Amino acid sequence: DGSYSRGPVDIPVGEVTDSNYYLSPTYKFEQCLVKGCHKRLRIVHTIEFSNGGSDIQILRVAVYEEKWVSTANLPDDSDLEFDLKPFSQRKRVQPSELTGSWKVFEVSGIPIYGEDSVTEESNSTPYVYLCTETLKKRNLPENPVYFGEEDMLDMADVTVLWLPGGLTGYVDVNKDGVLCIGVGWYSDEGINLVMERDYGSDGKLKEVRSKSE
Repeated sequence: DGSYSRGPVDIPVGEVTDSNYYLSPTYKFEQCLVKGCHKRLRIVHTIEFSNGGSDIQILRVAVYEEKWVSTANLPDDSDLEFDLKPFSQRKRVQPSELTGSWKVFEVSGIPIYGEDSVTEESNSTPYVYLCTETLKKRNLPENPVYFGEEDMLDMADVTVLWLPGGLTGYVDVNKDGVLCIGVGWYSDEGINLVMERDYGSDGKLKEVRSKSE
């Protein structure tokens, strides 16, 4: 549908030495969510990694709303009406709107590393793609977790940035040291679109997930 996730495949991490203590690499992570094939949102996180990747700081979150009008070779000369309502004046999604049971359709891509896995033509890392359909349950962080539901909970322990326009963003490191950079777009139709990137403790990209809930 045109959704995509763009960012580095490898983030430099490791011990801080006298030769690299001053380095604070900064990367942009661009996530694109598409709704209805004609309207899309691009959310770009600018993140700084210092002290060998142990300190993570979000420098900027930029949101771009785009609507497809016509093909490049057939320009539309008609008068176009754009919704110029600023994001700051749009409704924010409430945490209670994301609670409950959700049927999740997920497409994930897992990179395959190794000398033999690099393609000769593009010199890029190949991916293995998986499609799944699961049932997830979201509770508010203050709600108790009942026995047997731990593996079904989602985002209960993640600090979420609730942005106007039904957008959510989060940059979180779990107990296993996996860095997750994710965005969500909740619409009035009750559909939640999600895009996530996972990086391991070694700084390598582990998985990219696109979800429709």
